[in-house]
Order: sequence, then C-alpha cells, then structure tokens
Amino acid sequence: MARLILLYALSLLTLSTFNVHEALAQTKELTLKDAVLKRFSAFYPERMNQLQWVSGTSTLSYVEEQKDVQTLMLRPAEGKAKATLSLPTLNEWIGEETSLGSFPSISWMNASNFQFQHQEDVYSIDLKKKTAKKVFSLPEDAEELSFNPDRSMCAYVKEHNIYILTRAGEVRVTEDGGPGIVYGKAVHRNEFGINKGLFWSNDGQKLAFYRMDEQMVEAYPLVEINTQPASVREIKYPMAGRTSHHVTLGSFDLSTKKTVYMHTGSPEDQYLCSVTWSPDASAIYIALLNRDQNHLALNRYSAATGAFEKTLLEESDPAYVEPEHPLWFMPNDPTKFIWMSERDHFQHMYLYNTDGTQLKILSGGLWEVHEILGLDATQKFIYVRGTGEPSITSRTYDDERNALQRYTYVIDLERGGINFINSRKGTHMGSLSDDGKYIVEHFTSIDTPWETAIYTSQGSRIETIHTAKDPLDGYALAKPEIGHISGGNAERLYTRLIKPHDFDANKKYPLLIYLYGGPHAQMITDTYLAGAPMWMYWMAEQGYIVATVDNRGSANRGIDFEQSTFRNLGKEEMFDQKMFLDYLVTLPYVDASRMAIHGWSFGGFMTINMMLAYPGYFKAGVAGGPVCDWSMYEVMYTERYMDTPEANPEGYSAANLVQHADQLKDDLLVIHGTIDDVVLWQHSQSFVKACVDNEVQLDYFLYPGHPHNVRGKDRYHLMEKVLNYIDDRIGDPKSE
Repeated sequence: MARLILLYALSLLTLSTFNVHEALAQTKELTLKDAVLKRFSAFYPERMNQLQWVSGTSTLSYVEEQKDVQTLMLRPAEGKAKATLSLPTLNEWIGEETSLGSFPSISWMNASNFQFQHQEDVYSIDLKKKTAKKVFSLPEDAEELSFNPDRSMCAYVKEHNIYILTRAGEVRVTEDGGPGIVYGKAVHRNEFGINKGLFWSNDGQKLAFYRMDEQMVEAYPLVEINTQPASVREIKYPMAGRTSHHVTLGSFDLSTKKTVYMHTGSPEDQYLCSVTWSPDASAIYIALLNRDQNHLALNRYSAATGAFEKTLLEESDPAYVEPEHPLWFMPNDPTKFIWMSERDHFQHMYLYNTDGTQLKILSGGLWEVHEILGLDATQKFIYVRGTGEPSITSRTYDDERNALQRYTYVIDLERGGINFINSRKGTHMGSLSDDGKYIVEHFTSIDTPWETAIYTSQGSRIETIHTAKDPLDGYALAKPEIGHISGGNAERLYTRLIKPHDFDANKKYPLLIYLYGGPHAQMITDTYLAGAPMWMYWMAEQGYIVATVDNRGSANRGIDFEQSTFRNLGKEEMFDQKMFLDYLVTLPYVDASRMAIHGWSFGGFMTINMMLAYPGYFKAGVAGGPVCDWSMYEVMYTERYMDTPEANPEGYSAANLVQHADQLKDDLLVIHGTIDDVVLWQHSQSFVKACVDNEVQLDYFLYPGHPHNVRGKDRYHLMEKVLNYIDDRIGDPKSE
C-alpha cells in the first residue's frame, strides 16, 4: 500500500479540468507518520493558552501572541481583555542570566500575584509592585512535588523520604524510606481515583501522606538491555490472589514537627481510599475498602492523635464497591459534605452531615455525575459535570442526549430541579469562577473542533471568546458516523464507523475492528474525531471501514452495565463484540471475507480472545500488550472484577488465553514492550510458549526498552508495523 497518498473527493471528477487542478492544489496530503506523531500538535484543535480564572475573582487570564511576543492577558467575564504582562517584561523583572523562552505555567494566588516554577526555581510575581521574587529553589532530585494551598511551602519525595521546603529551609518528615518502603506516592496502583500520595490540609500547616510497605510483595524482574551485560531491575508486583502491600496514612504537623498514623487497623488486605481533610484540619476521613472490594466504611480519624472517631457510612455490593472521589465539603457549612456513590446504580451525590446522617439525595436518574464544579454566589445552586441520558428530568431533554455527551448541569439544592447551562449536543467542560458568578465553558462535538464561551451562573451566554479552526480543513477525510445496536440484555451499545471520504455504498470494503472493551474506558464520544485516533482516519483513506463498539463492562453507563462482566471477564464483552460483528457483515458495503481486528492491553486480550473463539472470521489480528492469564495481573484491578483465582477458578480458566492457544487458526501478530510493568511481558511469552507446545504458528514483535505502550517517535514504527501486517493479509483494500 502506498504510504503517501493524495486525497481528493470523488465529486471532483465531474468538474472541469481547471477546477480539478485547482481543487487538487488545495487538497493536503495526510501521511500515517503525521497522523500518529502530530495528533496532539499540528492536528489538535487550538485552545486558549493557559485560560483560567484568577483566584477569588470573575477575571480570566490567558496567554496570547501579540506581535510575536507572548503576553499575559486579563479579561473580566463581562468586559474586554487587557494586556497585562509581556514575556520580555517578565524576564526584566526576573533579572537573571537565564531568561524564559516562553511564558511559564502560572498559578494565581490572588488578583495581583501569581507563581510559577522554572527548572528548580519557584518565583512569585507581584503585578502591582511589578516585581519578581524567588521564593525558593527545589532540589534537583525532588519527586512528587506538592505545594500547599498558598504555595508558601512544597512537599516532595527525595531519596525515598518526604521533605517539606519552607522559606526557612528544608524539613524532613520521614526517616526510614528505602527499598520496600515507599512514601508520598500513589498506592494501590492508582486504582481508586487517587494519583498522588501527599495531601495538604486547607490551612497548609499539616501534611497527610501514604506509607506503603511492599517488602512482603514478591519481586518481579524487568530486564534492561541498555547496559552491557543486560541488567535486572526488580519491581514489586502483587498478582491476583497473592500477598499484597500494606498501606498506612500518616499526618505531619509543621507546628509540632510530629507525625501520627491513623489507626486504621491491620494494614493487611485493605485499601485506603477517598482521603480527605476536614475543613478545619482537625480530622482526616478515609474510606476503608476490604480486599474483596465489596464493603466500604467511611471513617473519621483525629489528625492530632490518629485515633478512630466514627464510622459515618457504610456501603456494600455483591460484586464490588468502587470509591473514586474524596468528600466535597460545602463551602458555606463545614459540617456538611457530599459523598459520591453508585449505590443507586449510577454515580450520584448524597448530602451528609459530619455525624453520618444522610440529609438529602442531590441527584438521581440514569445519568452520572462526574465532577462537582462548585456553588453559585447565592450558594443555593450546585454545578456539576455529567453524562446525559434520556430519562433525566428536564423539559429540554430528549432521546438524542446520551452517554456519548457531557454537560454542565445546575442543580437547585433546595428544590432539586436540574437544568443545562447549555443543552447543545456534544461535550461540555465547565469551570466556575471562585465567586460563583460565571462559568467558562469549553465545547467540542463531532462537528465542532473546540469553542470557548462565558456564561453567567444562571446560564445566560455572555460571549464566545474562542472558536478553533478545523486543523484538518483541506484534508479529504470523512466525518465519523456514530450509531448504536442492541447488545446483550437488550442494552444499547454505541458504535462508530469511519469510512473513506469517497465512500461508495455500491462497493465492498475490507473491515478493521478496533476494540478495547474493558472497565474504565469509553472509546466513542461526541467530540472532535469522535474519540478516535487519527491513524483510523488515515486507514479509512486506504480503503477500509474502521469500526468500534463500546461493549458492556465499559465506562459511564452505570454500575449494572459495568458489573455485567463480574467474575467473567471476556464473556459478555465477547458476546457484544460478536453481535457488532454480525451486524457489520450485514452491511452491503462490508466485505466479510476481508476482516481484521486490533486492540491493546485489555483490547489485546479481547483481540486474541475473538480470534480463538471465532476462527475463520479474520484475515489478521494484532494484539498489543495483551493480558493472557488474569492470575498474573495485578491484585487491585483483577480481584475487583474477577475475585481471586482460588474463589473463581472457572472464571479464570475461561479467560485464560494460554490454555486455549491451540484454537488459534488465523494470522495473529502479538506485540509487547520488554519492560512492561502493567501487563508483564510474561503474559505474551506464556501465550507464545503455549502456541509452540501446540505446534501453532503466530507472529511476534518486541519493543525493547518500552513499557506498557509504545510512545514518542517509536509510535509511528508501531502503527506502521500494525497496519502493514493487516494490509499485507487483506490484499489491495481498494479492489473488490
């Protein structure tokens, strides 16, 4: 297949010779290399640089180019933008030999002060005094940087221990960090919505932190080939059913220089989730989740002594409970907080007081609250971001709004009414000003690359302040087609088809199915490009139909939809994918004799699974980083969805690709990174060994030195490898 192709619309053939030449001159080439490497640069819709609310105000700040000079702009929500500080002037204020080449990423402290970090130095800028001051310099080897709320101090991990840098100097928090003792980093492999290990109190005088003891966890070797001879780097990787790490939560008080640990009981076989400081810093709330992940207790502990004080609420589920959010305290009443839960099948908000009494259900229905944005100025309305579903109570709602979209909702805290800030179909991302008077909302959809507008908190549009040009304007590419089919249990499954721009319904096209299929992922969204990577559009232009479906078990459809795969990963997902395949082959333009399938990680597992279960359907399959034996995957994720191998031997056996390798009949390429610390290299090696033992042929490719995915410039090599493999087995995709 030619890799550089000039694309032009079929309708051009009917134009005059002059117009054909003119149109061809305006049509740009899309190469696979550009589609892969420029997806988030040249082909990414332009956005306002560093657009954010200035703390405590109704003013927005952003950086723009003015006569080739970057300038910080301030714009009142209702008013005109004003140039405030140019990059040359900022460099003058800093007054050091090393000048900034571009405007740094800034954090506002108040209406006239902001901070930024340049290399290891942290600066404070005073716009009124027109001065720059170095606050402090961070150690070069500092990791996990975490500034306190007023940014007067910074906590970090250095040489395995926690330190706090103040203006008076460095304060050491822990002493015994080292191999097997991990401080201040995310624990539980980021499985519970927490991607950090340092937690500042609101007053910035106390620091909570994770301490993870993984000495009892079996070491796993990763082979590094960048040394001679090759060397072994060991990681701690707790596999399903095996010994896991022990986690505790400490609290350090800067005024006393003392540390206490929360009395959470034996650290074995439990997870510490939803870590939240009380507004007055007197207590820490922790959601204790048992190892089976089917029972949760939200507890309060004394920050001064670590003593257990009270269990505020408990939740249980026959399958699993999945806490992913901290408590959200009401700004106008520190005795009340919002708890996010899927207890009623969809993730919604529940108002509690700090005695543990549920006061009110704030949201409900067949949609999900994803994020709390804040309260309005009257503190009678709360703003959230969430999905849309037909059953939501709103006179402006209709069946066209669904889980593919996101909206900014305003909810009446007293009466319970709910409305959109903007009901336009697509994906909305709102940000509320600190004073609760205005919302800046970003919008994207299949038809809209990116727009930014300002609204009052009541939903009145003030002005659209940015509209991005389509970065693919001039390229002959088709728009994605989003639809749906009925899957297992009559669930609506959303689908995406990408066709060539000159698609002809009277022709037959080869089919490439791309799939993921696992929890916590949604492949299809009502956004620019419909959530698809650009290589899919390039592949379509080579003469393919590229198709995807979000099966049961995927995200944002409620707990019943997600839990339908419990204890049987790969079963219901496969059923839905097969229904999608059966639907696709009924389309008159799909060539059922030329089909291929590709996926990575869980999608790699699904790719191999589909090829084993349905021999003869696919001319080619490419599985990247595939889970081949769930008993070798990490404990937090696997046991949530599968229980332990001892408790669920049938489920593990049915999903074990290694045990079914003898069923492989068609061409399969398996790809793996040699230092993959997510899906260990052992997975695909075990599958290859089983194929050899059963005299089954397959193709195999390694990416030396790459972890779970292939990123950077090598990603082009990866996608060329994947698509060439498919193309070589499909034959000329443009021939019938």
